Amino acid sequence: MPDKSRNLTGKAGVVVFARIVTTVIDLAIVIAIIRILSKTDFAIIGYLLMIHEVARNLATLGFPDSVFYFFERVAGSARKGFVLQTTFVLLATALVAAAFILFISALVPSLLPEWDAQSITTVQHLLPVMALIALLEIPTWPVSNILLAIDRQKESAWYEMATSLMIVVFLVGPLALGYDLEIAIYGMLAYAVIRLIGSLIWMKLVLPEGKLSDSKITLRQQFNFAIPLGLSSLVNKINRYTDKFVVSVLLPATAYAEYTVGAQEVPIIRVIPFAVGSVLISRYVAYQLEGKREELVQLWYKGIQKVSLLVVPLTIASIIIASDLIALVAETEDTDYRNSVAPFMIYNLIVLLRITNYGSILQAYGDTKGVFYLSLNLVAANIILSIPLTLMYGIIGTAAGTFIANFYNWWITLRRISGHMELPVSKVLPFPFYLKLITIAGITALPVWYSRYFFIAEESVLIGLIYSLIVYLILFSITGTTLRVITRKDWRQFKDWLMLRFLSSKIVS
Repeated sequence: MPDKSRNLTGKAGVVVFARIVTTVIDLAIVIAIIRILSKTDFAIIGYLLMIHEVARNLATLGFPDSVFYFFERVAGSARKGFVLQTTFVLLATALVAAAFILFISALVPSLLPEWDAQSITTVQHLLPVMALIALLEIPTWPVSNILLAIDRQKESAWYEMATSLMIVVFLVGPLALGYDLEIAIYGMLAYAVIRLIGSLIWMKLVLPEGKLSDSKITLRQQFNFAIPLGLSSLVNKINRYTDKFVVSVLLPATAYAEYTVGAQEVPIIRVIPFAVGSVLISRYVAYQLEGKREELVQLWYKGIQKVSLLVVPLTIASIIIASDLIALVAETEDTDYRNSVAPFMIYNLIVLLRITNYGSILQAYGDTKGVFYLSLNLVAANIILSIPLTLMYGIIGTAAGTFIANFYNWWITLRRISGHMELPVSKVLPFPFYLKLITIAGITALPVWYSRYFFIAEESVLIGLIYSLIVYLILFSITGTTLRVITRKDWRQFKDWLMLRFLSSKIVS
């Protein structure tokens, strides 16, 4: 019999590793674009990509995720039929997404009243190209999930990394060579064409023969599963841009560029709880169906504690290096992004709340309506708070409003989970461990913060960043181990992850 614990760790390792590498590539793309372009051009491309992502999420809904659910219920040619069915559905929704982008293009002058005329003209000229990119890209979105569903985890990782690297080549490449923004967007179009052709070939190689009529899943079944889940995901994605929409409407393009740089949760940290949650959800469901309440709570606690050991110190580290990090990745002789530092620090306080995938436990209890309600609640709170605070305090107010909205929604989420787990809110999370960890991480950060500016000149950003990271992580590790927040077992598991042992071992279902 395979070791279930090691198998679960291996699956989580592959998923987390793929997400982290892809996130690093995506982050490198953003950094390169920031450094190459002027503030105005960066604002334009940021707006184009934002509209594209919103349209893509509008089109995909929960259809790519439905692969995980329905692939366990069909086999052989029925799987190929289901993939074809999903692809045709997404082709239809891609047409809707393209129409949405064209609609936005017509409204740009009224949506961006504070932007200059030339920037508005450029946005309107390039949005139709983004519509075509969406039309080609959206039908390929389930490919990674299909590879995961047929136990090709490593191929899924390669697919995600390859598509991200193509964006580097086709979007960043032209900009780095000195071509203008229009050429880079047409490079994105070339990427979409290659992705579509490559995805079709890849699926033909890994899936059994079959035709559309072989699918044993009706459209009604797929829609009933995918749409509620997709609406929740869509609302969450829209919420990521709610504050940015507020800034784009109320403030000029330069402020939008500064806020776009600052309003970022460090993505490498953020993917950890969501990746681990995607692996643990099946266990949550099994324990719930079997009535094993104590085992479910213990697994929930254990997952939170392990994720917290990474998320909390890394988040505090990102806050204390904020000034050096933004100066290093964003500023040049011609551009100054110091105004982005405060929003960045406030925004990353939100990550301290992301110590688990809360939606996974709600789904385990069948509470998909709760997931959707909480998504809507967060968007509403974000809008209500961000608009007045932006008008009063600029982009710092926007970031503060976003943090307050997330904290409020976090507390509402814990109350809903407590009802399902039949626990008081104070017991939903392992609060004694969590609060002790935050206290240690915060206290050890203070001497590092002050000593950085005492020993190192403010303009020595690279040296300051390296000093702060190394000294802080060493100090936290020593303090955490001494106070027994970090155990020997934690260090052994961390060593295994660093050595990528999960990639060399076979993963068994």
